[in-house]
Amino acid sequence: MLQQKVVIMRVAIRSRIGNVVLGLLGALYAISASGTLVYYVATNWGANGLIDYVLQLALLAAAIGGVLFMAVAADNLKSASTRNRQAATAAGS
Repeated sequence: MLQQKVVIMRVAIRSRIGNVVLGLLGALYAISASGTLVYYVATNWGANGLIDYVLQLALLAAAIGGVLFMAVAADNLKSASTRNRQAATAAGS
């Protein structure tokens, strides 16, 4: 049997402000890259060369990167709120 190894990459940012900024930058990346990609495809419809496809792929990668930034920030904020609740419960006991 083949065993699969699951690798989880965790980016630990402990600052709440840092996570909010990371989420906002991710949203900015995703929105701007998606908008630029839509505009680029609409204006070059039917006249795309190899360079155009490479640039469109780069814009798509930037949009996916922005979504990943938002996911990391959301996960860190959720983890931080769980840690805070656990610490408050432990201090109250």
